[in-house]
Amino acid sequence: MNSSSENLKAIDTKIALARATLLRYPVGHPEHASSLSDLGVGLRSRFKLTGHLEDLEESIQLNQEALLLHPMGHPEHASSLSNLSRGLRRRFKLTGHLEDLQKFLQLNQEVLLLCPVGHPDRGPSLSSLSSALRNRFRRTGHLEDLNRCIELDQEALLLRPMGHHKRALSLNNLSAGLYHRFQQTGHLEDLDRCIELDQEALLLRPAGHPGRASSLMGLGSSFRNRFRRTGHLEDLDKCIQLDYEALLLRPVGHPERASSLNNLGLGLQSRFQLTGHLKDLEKFIQLNEEALVLYPIGYLDRPFPLNNLSIGLRERFQLTSHIEDLHESIKLGQEALQLRPVGHWTRASSLQNLSLGLQSRFQLTGHLDDLEELIKLAQEALLLCPLGHPEHASSLNILSVGLWNRFQQASYKEDLTECLLASKQAANDLYSPVSDCLKAVKNWVEFTLPHHDLAQSNLDAYITGLSFISRSLSMMPILALQYQHLLSVIKLPEFVSDGASQAIQLGQPVLAVEIIEQGRGFLWSELRGLRMPMDRLQALEPSLANDLMQINHQLEILSTKNSVKPCPDLLLQAGAHQHPREVDMDSFGCNLSEKRHLLNAQRDIVGKIRKIPGFETFLGRKLFGELQSAAKHGPVIVVNCSRHRSDVLIILEQDSPVLIPMVKGFYEATKTLAQRLTEARIDIKVAPKRYNHVLRATLQDLWDLVVSPVVSKLRELQIPEMSRIFWCPTSILSTLPLHAAGPVSPGTKKFLPDLYISSYTPTLTALITAFTTCKSSSKLPRLLVAGQYDNSLRNTKEEMKEVVQYKKRITVTSLEGASATKNAVAKTLVDHEWLHIASHGTLVPKEPFGSYFSLACGSRFTLLDIIRLNLPNATFAFLSACHTAEQSVDSVHNEVIHLAAAMQFCGFRSVVGTMWEMADVDGPEMVKDFYSSVFSNLDEDPSRCNEVGVQARALADAIKKMRARKGVTLERWVNFVHIGA
Repeated sequence: MNSSSENLKAIDTKIALARATLLRYPVGHPEHASSLSDLGVGLRSRFKLTGHLEDLEESIQLNQEALLLHPMGHPEHASSLSNLSRGLRRRFKLTGHLEDLQKFLQLNQEVLLLCPVGHPDRGPSLSSLSSALRNRFRRTGHLEDLNRCIELDQEALLLRPMGHHKRALSLNNLSAGLYHRFQQTGHLEDLDRCIELDQEALLLRPAGHPGRASSLMGLGSSFRNRFRRTGHLEDLDKCIQLDYEALLLRPVGHPERASSLNNLGLGLQSRFQLTGHLKDLEKFIQLNEEALVLYPIGYLDRPFPLNNLSIGLRERFQLTSHIEDLHESIKLGQEALQLRPVGHWTRASSLQNLSLGLQSRFQLTGHLDDLEELIKLAQEALLLCPLGHPEHASSLNILSVGLWNRFQQASYKEDLTECLLASKQAANDLYSPVSDCLKAVKNWVEFTLPHHDLAQSNLDAYITGLSFISRSLSMMPILALQYQHLLSVIKLPEFVSDGASQAIQLGQPVLAVEIIEQGRGFLWSELRGLRMPMDRLQALEPSLANDLMQINHQLEILSTKNSVKPCPDLLLQAGAHQHPREVDMDSFGCNLSEKRHLLNAQRDIVGKIRKIPGFETFLGRKLFGELQSAAKHGPVIVVNCSRHRSDVLIILEQDSPVLIPMVKGFYEATKTLAQRLTEARIDIKVAPKRYNHVLRATLQDLWDLVVSPVVSKLRELQIPEMSRIFWCPTSILSTLPLHAAGPVSPGTKKFLPDLYISSYTPTLTALITAFTTCKSSSKLPRLLVAGQYDNSLRNTKEEMKEVVQYKKRITVTSLEGASATKNAVAKTLVDHEWLHIASHGTLVPKEPFGSYFSLACGSRFTLLDIIRLNLPNATFAFLSACHTAEQSVDSVHNEVIHLAAAMQFCGFRSVVGTMWEMADVDGPEMVKDFYSSVFSNLDEDPSRCNEVGVQARALADAIKKMRARKGVTLERWVNFVHIGA
């Protein structure tokens, strides 16, 4: 006999005895009321095991009679109130009858009055009343009930301090209230608090605790909600892991299994929407099919699996086109909506779901009845999700698509106007999830694109989108997460270029340059803003300047962490006895909260600064007038590559941008070039001749497509040959060797390096910074030479000797072998203006901040390590290693994240890097020719080696000599590039 059978037998015996006692104590007997209560409690206990409604009905009836015999003032009055309220709560959960809930609420309000402050039963009374209010909120959606519920749970938690046996229950109750409020208001502070409370509750409910599943689910729901808001993938993984563990604790037959099925399904559905993996969707459908069986007709929570199953079937239809799935989805959605009448707190989600189902069917069949119905439902959903509600943007998106479809059918101008207004409002919503705002931006662009009279609105959509991307990045506390967010969540590779192309189409090339600058190098721009010089502000308002510098310094420390830090509070709460793996610390949440606090403080200070005359645009978007100074030492050639139109914008120091439209098909051609070159590069070891052939063809195509028109225009502008030009390509062009394009005419060996000296810049601001910090000085630079060599880098030792020989003329410090550790290099760099590093360079495509130089003792000098350095006196770095200026094809190209760019950011104004693997044999000769050129006029004027352009010209000289050497293949000299001043 199992334990539940034994329990049922014991309860049956108890009920039989209670009935016998009741017969002995008829109406009028002083023990009659107590006998009624005892029998009622027994019947309610049996109902919990068997689910027989007649037991619950009789229990409620008996407890109502007992309460009449225990009026106000009777010592058993409070006990009778509690017994009856528990029965009514059970019946309400089963049937959803509002009158049971109202009575349950009334009884608990009376119980609380009987338990004033200091009463030993006040804690349970607070929790019971809170539960009643929370349930009424779930039925009616009245936010005042929810706020009162949270107040009661906060008081109850104070009465259950650390060590109290019911503290975990109070933690979960308060979290549930805050969770519901977050769903209504979108306030991230409530969600942050939810996660804190749920984590503490989980620590208090270790493996084997009967309440562990509830805590696991609560924490999982909070992580899932935050994932929807921030797009942090780790939150979604945690959510699924927690919900899966909770489901294992609730096997078939468990009374709460259905709720666990529902929660796990929601996590899998979110992952499917992100990855498109069909197995997640099929599992989501399967889980909700099981939950629906466990919530038959009449159950209060039946709408949840109905709605979820409807969503799953609709999404499967979109993949498979099985019309039966769509029809069944709409049928289930209609049933769910009927069970969520006007006033129900989750009615909006059913309205949204049914709208989407009808939208899919309309797109398939063209039935106008479906279209009209979905618009009507979407309008009602929007009323239930006003501004501030986290589903506001989602409701606007559904409505906008419906109106767009109706406009296409009937051409009502009002529909188009309302559709665009809805998309604009959704795109600018500060409280809705990233995915919904992003969808709104895409819709806005798509809706306006076909209409020439809406071209300005289309451009506005792109500008809004750029602001949104910047805002969404603020929800990622560290750089590595921000990059992954751009790569995996934002996923708008051509968005910036398309926006610039629209500005050009409207005859606004100046705005196009500003858009490209704003959208290129988001991460570098944010970091540069934190290191912005404050000299002018310091002179006027030293207090504000110091406050801002302090906040910026803290933000930089946070942003450049290797990973998110563990949460110290939870470490303390876990205790020394707790195994670290059992503590699921919300490190992301801790760092996100810290960043939000710092950004708010920064915003307040910047607001004060902008009130100072002359500082009105402080830290605002850079306008063309400022950006133009990037062309101080030569024209900057911005190549905008877009599917709509592609153009070159030549920026000069004085005039407006010079526009060169590219040929039709330019966008597709550059994508083909990049793909072809990448594929050949992968096979270079097995087919070196093929790679050389592909590279040669690529250089020729680049000349024909883009560089030849640019050179013609430079000549027309009277830019002298062998002067400097600066390339700033967008999109996939960032991976191609524009600097080496050619030959300039068939049958010749003349390439672009024979016409102009090319440099690259990640952004115009980066180049301006490099120029403004380059200070001419009669002081000779101090050079640090750091190297690490092995059997695969046999020529590196010889290369270092070539550099070290200049110690007769300048100060040279050499770190090689065991002394060239990461820490030694970083420490020594502080006192040196120049760096020459020779070692293995490794590109980490999916995690570029982990790209590194290999140094002594197995240490890695990573890109993130370099960013953390602040070297205001640094001038020049020669990175003699592989991949130091390479971007992988699957990277976020406009971010230009590689080792050379990191060197430029930390202070080096001028950097030599490599686009791919470097041939070890080239090191000694290259550096010999390079430094010979740099120091050729040193005796005449020592300060010349610090001038702008000296290193760029020296690299051009060294490459020219390299090309003249017998046996040097094309890829070896094309590999070297110059970045910066």
